[in-house]
Amino acid sequence: SREKYTVGERNYGLDAARICAMCGIIILHILGQGGVLAACHLNSGHYWVSWWLEICAYCSVDLFALISGWLGIYKKKNSISRSLQLIGIVIFYSAIFTVLFFLAEPSVFSGYADVVKSIFPPLAGRYWYITCYIPLAILQPFINRMLLALSENQHRVLCMLSIFLFAFIPSLLKNDFFAFKDGYSFVWLAVCYIIGAYLRRSETDTSCKARYMGMFFAGSLLLLLGNILINQIWGYDWHYFISYTSPVTLFMAIVLLLYMKSADIKHGRKAVMQTASVAFDVYVIQCHILIYDRILKDRFMAIAGLPLVVLPVAVIGCAIVMYLAFALAGGIRGFLFEKFGLNRLCKFAALKIDKVIY
Repeated sequence: SREKYTVGERNYGLDAARICAMCGIIILHILGQGGVLAACHLNSGHYWVSWWLEICAYCSVDLFALISGWLGIYKKKNSISRSLQLIGIVIFYSAIFTVLFFLAEPSVFSGYADVVKSIFPPLAGRYWYITCYIPLAILQPFINRMLLALSENQHRVLCMLSIFLFAFIPSLLKNDFFAFKDGYSFVWLAVCYIIGAYLRRSETDTSCKARYMGMFFAGSLLLLLGNILINQIWGYDWHYFISYTSPVTLFMAIVLLLYMKSADIKHGRKAVMQTASVAFDVYVIQCHILIYDRILKDRFMAIAGLPLVVLPVAVIGCAIVMYLAFALAGGIRGFLFEKFGLNRLCKFAALKIDKVIY
C-alpha cells in the first residue's frame, strides 16, 4: 500500500466536496418534500429541468460515502469518538426542536408516541444515513485492515464485482435482489466506502481536470434523456437507473469526487473547512421529523411558477442559503459543546470504549 498524502495534510477540495454533497441533499429535499416537482406540470419544461436537477443531486449520498472511504482508508487513529459525537448532535437538536414545537405548536404532537419519535427520530426511521454510518465508522479499522491486506488489483476486482452485482444488475432488472433498499442501507454505504478507499489507493497526482465535470453532466443527461425516451416512446416507468445504487449515479459521484479532490483552493480555506465541518449538523437539522414534515413540506412550491431559466438558480440558491443558515446553527452547537465540555466527555468515554474494541 502506498499513501498519497503527507500525514496531516488537508485536502480542501474534499471539504468543498462535502459541502457540495450536502447542498445536493438539500436540493433533493427542496424538489421532493418541498413540493417543486409535484407543482410542475407533467412533461413540461419546468418538470424536466426540475428532474435534471434531481438527477444531478442524486449522487450526493454516494459522494458522502465515497469521501468517507477516501479519507478513512489510511486513518491512523482508531476511535469511536466521532460516533459518540454524532449521537450527541442528534440528541441535542432533537431535544431542542421537541421543546420549541411543544411550546409554539403543541398540536403537532397527537400523543406521547409523537413526542418520543421527536426526541428519538431513528425510532421513526429517520436519520437513516447516520444510523447506517455509525456502524460503518465503528467497523472502519477492521474494514481498512481487510482492504489493505488486498493488493490494489484485488481491491479493484472487488470494486468491479460489487458494482456489477449490487449496482448494475439490480438497476438493469429493476429488482432489489440483495435487499439494499435502493441504497438506504449500511451495506450500500460499505460498498461506496470500499470504492472510495480504492480510489485513494490507486490515486495518481493530477491537476483539476474539466473533463470530470463533462463526464458528470454527460451522465446526468444520459439519465434524463434516456428516461424521457423510455417514458414518451414505450410508456415505461421513467425512473430507470435513477437511485443511489444506480451505476450511472455512482459513476457521477466518482467523477465528481475526482474533480473536487484535485481542486486547488487557495483562498478561504479556513472558511471552507469550518463550513464543511458542520455538514452533519446541516443534515440533522433539515431531516428532523418535525422540520422535514412540518417546515419543509410544500414550502418551495412557488419555485415551480418561476421562469424556466430562473428555476434552477432559485433551487440552488435556496439550497445554499439553507446550508449557510444551518451551518451557523452548527457553529453555535459546536461552541456550546466545547463550552460545556461535551466534546471532552465524548473523548473521555471514547478512550474507555476504544481500549475494549480496538
